[in-house]
Amino acid sequence: MTSKKEKDIIHQPDILMRAFESVWMYVHENTRRCIWGLVALCIIVAAVASYFVYYNYQDKKIQYQLAGGIRAMDAYSLTKAQADIDKAEGIFQKIAVETNGNPRYISKLYLANISMVRGKRDEALKMYQDVSQNSSNDALTYLADKTIKGMEKK
Repeated sequence: MTSKKEKDIIHQPDILMRAFESVWMYVHENTRRCIWGLVALCIIVAAVASYFVYYNYQDKKIQYQLAGGIRAMDAYSLTKAQADIDKAEGIFQKIAVETNGNPRYISKLYLANISMVRGKRDEALKMYQDVSQNSSNDALTYLADKTIKGMEKK
């Protein structure tokens, strides 16, 4: 049968109940501190959420600008209108200056293409080398390297 010691252990509250009771007592004794702590936690959560919303908005804005530049380049390839290539160059210049990461190097690739169209081979080569050396995206690096090799053959 069960001993008296085992019965006493069974009748004691378990660790979860003791932890809950300890927390409840602390909150009851330090209500004001707990309220201020919850307010601070809410402010921190709101700030982090706001940062992620802002970052997502900025990313979508950059993607929209890139799409506009690419559309202008497509329009130039169809019409050969100087206004289209000027518009594309302005958009890609802005993105290359204001952003980091892949959008920056995508815009630099397009700027290098624009420089090639305008006959500025040395300027284009520098941009391709910049993309090749600094981009962490394998596809962009591959495109830049392939173009550099093609330029060296000519």
